[in-house]
Amino acid sequence: MIKLIVSDIDGTLVTNSKEVPARFWSTYEQMREKGIVFCAASGRQIQSLHQIFAPIKEEIAYAPDNGASLIYKGETLYENPLTLASVMPLLKACDGIEGIGVALCCKGNAYIKSDSDFIFHEIARHYPAHTKVNDFSTIQDTIFKITICDERISRLNSYPRLKDFYREFNIVVSGEIWLDITKSDVHKGNAIHCLQRVLGISPEETVVFGDHLNDVEMITAAQYSYAMKNAQEELKQYANFVTEYDNNNEGVVRAILKLLAN
Repeated sequence: MIKLIVSDIDGTLVTNSKEVPARFWSTYEQMREKGIVFCAASGRQIQSLHQIFAPIKEEIAYAPDNGASLIYKGETLYENPLTLASVMPLLKACDGIEGIGVALCCKGNAYIKSDSDFIFHEIARHYPAHTKVNDFSTIQDTIFKITICDERISRLNSYPRLKDFYREFNIVVSGEIWLDITKSDVHKGNAIHCLQRVLGISPEETVVFGDHLNDVEMITAAQYSYAMKNAQEELKQYANFVTEYDNNNEGVVRAILKLLAN
């Protein structure tokens, strides 16, 4: 019996134009009637996820900032933040990479440093609680993640320049122009395992949907693990299933409805 359904957001649940499929809301009602918990697991900040799921924001679970925190029904179940001192060498390295903008994704705000209007607005689009800054050294906030927007393609430009920090941090390509950096033990998989423990739900009772490499660990946390039709080919190797439809054609919703019907 399915008791927990987890979905990534960008490239997975929402369309490329960042719209939630209209049928999601009625599908969620069916999940709720069956006692199934829904969790949004995303690189986005909690404020952005609250906007997306405004009608049900106090009912569902969230693993924002790639699992750096976990919230269920308004209660924070855990947080695993970075320290400013630990990330300063990495931020200094970012200053030498052309074509990127950097954001410190914190509990209260995202602090964005970029000379490019395009990059600033692209980051701000995903982080509605944001402030533009010229210096990170004076920020006093709980830091969950560093996100990099790379107009020269993250896997080709910023990732090769920063991958040597892998001993201290978890560095993942999370989209064509995105790179996400958290503590080395932070990822969506740990957040989902924590939620499973708290709710007494097994991997065999869990469904997960994802599309990119920052979803690998949570894909392996569920028996019903789905890579999107539009997912990276590498992620599909970890998943037990691939959705019949992509994110622009209700891939997640259609798969959930099929599971509920069975």
